[in-house]
Amino acid sequence: MHRGITQAQLAEASGLSRGYLSSIERARVNATMIPVYRIAAALDVVPMVMFTGAKDDALSREFDKLRYLPAREATQVLEDWARRIQRSFTLGK
Repeated sequence: MHRGITQAQLAEASGLSRGYLSSIERARVNATMIPVYRIAAALDVVPMVMFTGAKDDALSREFDKLRYLPAREATQVLEDWARRIQRSFTLGK
């Protein structure tokens, strides 16, 4: 994903160190959800867009639907998305 900003700018906007961002970029660490959300917020995208490559507007609508679901149901949807993303990474190897 390319947004036309430098790693230093992303580090400043997300509050994460350049070293940590570099480690994520080179797949030396697995980012937890909090850094993923911070990076997404800095890039002004929905977090799932970073993993799926889906169009931001379509995914935003899907993500917005989660706000109206009961917590248990929203958790199930997110877990399903996580499984699909993990499967896509596994198939890509």
